Amino acid sequence: MKRTSLISILPQILASHKEWFSSKGKEGIFADLSEEDLREGNFRNCNLVEANLQASDLRYADFTNADLRGANLLEAQLKGAQLQNANFEETDLMWANLQGANLENTRLDGAYLQGANLRETCITPAQIKNAYTDEDTQLPQGF
Repeated sequence: MKRTSLISILPQILASHKEWFSSKGKEGIFADLSEEDLREGNFRNCNLVEANLQASDLRYADFTNADLRGANLLEAQLKGAQLQNANFEETDLMWANLQGANLENTRLDGAYLQGANLRETCITPAQIKNAYTDEDTQLPQGF
């Protein structure tokens, strides 16, 4: 059975999650977008703090200025995504594919980057100084 893309209702999902976070869970709905096909989705300026995006296809999505603190992006596909000025502090990005993503001014303090693919990005040592990496983290050539 083929899954239907949630792209058409993404604005409502994002608004409901923002309400959930702002009300500390009393209103709105927690965003569980795990394993969804959200390629090229518009997440600009959104609040997805603590959201579940595990194993989602987010290739070429736009997360410019988005807040994803503490979100679960384990094994997410973020190839070519626009992540500039986004906040990924304490976010689980283990085994995520960020190859070619725009990480300009992306905050990654406390992010879990074990096994993540960061090849072909312009990530700086300062950005991952306080992130968790390991021998499986794939850094850009010459890093």
